[in-house]
Amino acid sequence: MSDNEYLWLLYALGAFIMFGVTNFLLKLASIKGVPSIEGTAVLWISTGLVGLIAFLLILTSGSINPLVNPSISKLDFKYFTIPVVAGITLAVGMYFLKAAVATGKAGPATAISASNAALVAILTWLILNEKLTLSEVLGMIVYIIAIMFLTLKPLG
Repeated sequence: MSDNEYLWLLYALGAFIMFGVTNFLLKLASIKGVPSIEGTAVLWISTGLVGLIAFLLILTSGSINPLVNPSISKLDFKYFTIPVVAGITLAVGMYFLKAAVATGKAGPATAISASNAALVAILTWLILNEKLTLSEVLGMIVYIIAIMFLTLKPLG
């Protein structure tokens, strides 16, 4: 086993923590009276600033220069439209999430939004031909059932 074999798990746990804190802060902001549209606009500005800083670091490091980074010369730059579209869908999703936690319970709202893992798995299976094991399919089914229980009104 290589040292990087479980690196994805550390990144996923980092995302789990950051998105959890983000969603809690969005709920807190709404409780404190920050309206959904204005709060989302501030969120977009903050995200844009992080993106701008990262882009400036990429430019100043020269990693986009084919002489410094030979793999960049093989890249078809039209594929940069894919992260642009992803950024747009992320921004719209941020608005929907902010509106959901502002108008409902934060736990169920974020659980539903976090269930996008099932959609990602289905899309990568359909479009990219990634294989899904039986345990992965069963796990997604159990996950979706658990989210349904979390979001339904209490039984009894």
